[in-house]
Amino acid sequence: MTQATAGSTAAPKMQMSPERAKQVVKMTKSIRGNFPELEAISDAQLIYSTWRSFKRIDQTNDSDYTTMADVFFHEFDRHVLNYQFSKTGQTETIRHRFFAILTELL
Repeated sequence: MTQATAGSTAAPKMQMSPERAKQVVKMTKSIRGNFPELEAISDAQLIYSTWRSFKRIDQTNDSDYTTMADVFFHEFDRHVLNYQFSKTGQTETIRHRFFAILTELL
């Protein structure tokens, strides 16, 4: 028998509308196709990180493409690649790539 403790860090359940689910899938496919740096990352991790990014965007009042690209950049740079983009000085380039994907998707 296992019990969750107060300090456990279980991932939250991904709950979203059918429209948001379509956006998450499309965005994940675009990220997979446009970011060879993420080749080693599993599809499940990409989907989860994409969902987290959209969830953060939904919680802000400012949802212009620049802000959204910044949210995606930070999610993937910090939580997926352990600051790999920042360490290699690719911050602006990667943000622009996310921006381009978002403008096509939305």
